[in-house]
Amino acid sequence: MKQLVVILISLVLAGFAVAEDVALENPQQEARAQSLMRELRCVACENEPISQSAAPIAEDMRARVRVMIEDGASDEDVRGWFEDRYGEFVLFRPKADGVTGWLLWGGPFLLLLVGALIGIRIARARKAPAEPVTSEEV
Repeated sequence: MKQLVVILISLVLAGFAVAEDVALENPQQEARAQSLMRELRCVACENEPISQSAAPIAEDMRARVRVMIEDGASDEDVRGWFEDRYGEFVLFRPKADGVTGWLLWGGPFLLLLVGALIGIRIARARKAPAEPVTSEEV
C-alpha cells in the first residue's frame, strides 16, 4: 500500500514538473508563433527547430515566443530577442549583409567559376601537342 501511495505521489509531482505547451487563444497569433518556432533553432538539439524539439530549453523558448507575441511583439522583435540572447546561431536564416552576405551567397559561385577555369586550362594543356625533343636541347 505504501508503495502505491509513493508511486501515485511521484506521478502527480512529475506531471507538475513537465512544462505544458499551451497554444494561444487567437488563431492568427498562434499561426505566427508556429511560424517563428520553425525559424528558431533549438540551442540544445542544434539542427532542430524549437517547434519539433522535446528538450526542456525548447519548451521554454516556445513559451517565450508565445508570451512575446501575446504582448504585441513583432516577428523581428522576437527574432532579435533570441539573437541577442543566444547569438545568430539560433536563427535558421541568419542575416546576410555586407561581407558575410557576399561570402555566403557569392562564395559558392566564385568557387565554381575558379574550378571551371582551372578545368579549362588543364583540358587545353592536355590537347596541346608536345614538342619533340631535339638532340641540340639535350
